[in-house]
Amino acid sequence: MMKSVIALACAALIAGSLHAQVGGSINRNAAKVTNSIEMGGNKMSVSYTALRFGKGQWQKFRDDVDMHERFNGFAKNSPIGSVETSVDLMTAGKKVPAGKYSMFFTLSERAGWVLNLKPKDGEAVKWRMVLSDAPTEAKCLKITLDPSAEDGMCSLHIAFGKQHVKVPVMVAGDDK
Repeated sequence: MMKSVIALACAALIAGSLHAQVGGSINRNAAKVTNSIEMGGNKMSVSYTALRFGKGQWQKFRDDVDMHERFNGFAKNSPIGSVETSVDLMTAGKKVPAGKYSMFFTLSERAGWVLNLKPKDGEAVKWRMVLSDAPTEAKCLKITLDPSAEDGMCSLHIAFGKQHVKVPVMVAGDDK
């Protein structure tokens, strides 16, 4: 009987620590951020939790291939935010139909970090994030919508620690 109680207690501790590694107490009170942009009457908004990175744990997830499946399942079930657009968009060669999407990041051994926009029904729109060195370090996840000098265009800027990616976004069907 005592061995069963000890085994159950150990299992509970292990399960709790796995959840803490992914969500963790460091993000319990992380800021919720919303920003939007209007391009000629067409609106796009992004809302997300500004996850804190602690001491580079996000890199450890990327490097630990055995952890990817568990991390990806958690990310899909606990999205960090949402994207809503009033018009079809093109970004990174992918069409994003007008609508509301949950937003989360997954990992792939070959592709690295992948941004996922998942509609309520249907498959997620996914694209590989080609990260480069950032001019400044972001201590927490930072996502901005930056205006463009051209009509119907903006940039989605995502910063992870010392790395970032800036992806052009344009109204679909626009020749710009």
